[in-house]
Amino acid sequence: MSAPAPNPAAVPASIAAFRKDRSSDLLQRCRDFSAMLDALRAEGDYLTQYRLELLSPLDHEIVVRDPLTSAPKRLVCFDSNSYLGLHLHPRVTAAARRALDEAGAGTPSAPLLSGTSRWLRDLEEVVAAFHDREAALVFPSGYAANIGILTGLLRPGDLAVRDRYVHASLHDGCRFSGARGGVYAHRDADAAARALARDAGGAGRLVVTDGVFSMHGSIAPIPELASVAHAAGALLMVDEAHATGVVGATGRGTEELFGLRGGIDVLMGTFSKAAGAAGGYVVGPRDLVDYLRFFAHAAVFTASLPAPVFAAVAEAFRLMGEDPEPRERLHANARRFTSALEALGVAPLATGTPIVAVRVGPQATLLRAGRELYDAGIRCGSVSYPAVPADGCLLRFTVNARHTAEEIDRTAETLARVAARHGFLGKASPAGPDASPFGEPS
Repeated sequence: MSAPAPNPAAVPASIAAFRKDRSSDLLQRCRDFSAMLDALRAEGDYLTQYRLELLSPLDHEIVVRDPLTSAPKRLVCFDSNSYLGLHLHPRVTAAARRALDEAGAGTPSAPLLSGTSRWLRDLEEVVAAFHDREAALVFPSGYAANIGILTGLLRPGDLAVRDRYVHASLHDGCRFSGARGGVYAHRDADAAARALARDAGGAGRLVVTDGVFSMHGSIAPIPELASVAHAAGALLMVDEAHATGVVGATGRGTEELFGLRGGIDVLMGTFSKAAGAAGGYVVGPRDLVDYLRFFAHAAVFTASLPAPVFAAVAEAFRLMGEDPEPRERLHANARRFTSALEALGVAPLATGTPIVAVRVGPQATLLRAGRELYDAGIRCGSVSYPAVPADGCLLRFTVNARHTAEEIDRTAETLARVAARHGFLGKASPAGPDASPFGEPS
């Protein structure tokens, strides 16, 4: 018996609408969603924004297979999180090749069993030393790290309050843990204090924030949050995915930026940003890491990452500690791009990091603007729900150390023309303090 076809009149017109779908037929939800994607693909704009097929390394310039013609197309790329370009550094790739020759393509066992190779041990030591901590625990991804940390550390009845704009993995981890709490207004330490004060129970307490917010590029007020948390008997957990290797005089993240080394109780990071590979981690006191090594299921019940990944990441962290030049180029490029945009009337949501986000508005405008940038030879992130609120779609540009001045200036000029055509020139404010795809009222 064939499955019922989607009813076009009943199919929601946006991804956000499917969040409210409560139909009893689970597969019908999938069919309706697929029908909506087919309609978007038929218009062409969607195809140029999502799941483009790379034919080259991910770099400041890329070659993709044009989904409309199947021919190769060269683009300037502002959609890579490898801020320092270390995934292409000769020392990093050489370290990965050596480990591949010595250990093979994988280590198919859990880290607590036979999955702890000498390459993993070395990486744990390098990362812990980089952050001036006693120990590190490695996860297969940044998402897994946040889920594992939060569900391992928190129990039902504990209290966890989080910034409204934290990464989806932090929202999910807090919910999966069963802890009480909710969200507080973006970057508002006073709101975090009020959320803690409303619940003065004796259970475990945790304040959760990004260091650098991945979608908007804003920076959390770490000293104020640390003070609020510790005054209320809570720990402070910070996701430093977009800060490690990037902010601070030597790339040690928001702790260093604010002169607060050691002020973060639970410091999480990833290997998929400045280190340019894959994986996630937490660093801290040895007793914290030992505890999570057994209670963070995202690390316990999973296979170890391959040794070549560990070797590459360890070498990338060594480079971050030894060579300031890529970070200095990154900062110069980010300043050049934001200054050029502001001079042209384009208002980024935040400045001071390599994440340069411009608010566009609804999804239809996002797809149209993204397509025009693509046609002009520019690739950036087209960010829609559920990463941001449905009416707060963003064009997200991530600057890296390998961009040239010509690429930066041409992109700024092109973006300004696109913004003027679509009415978002100078539109700096985010969707509003209460707008979040994940957040409940604080």
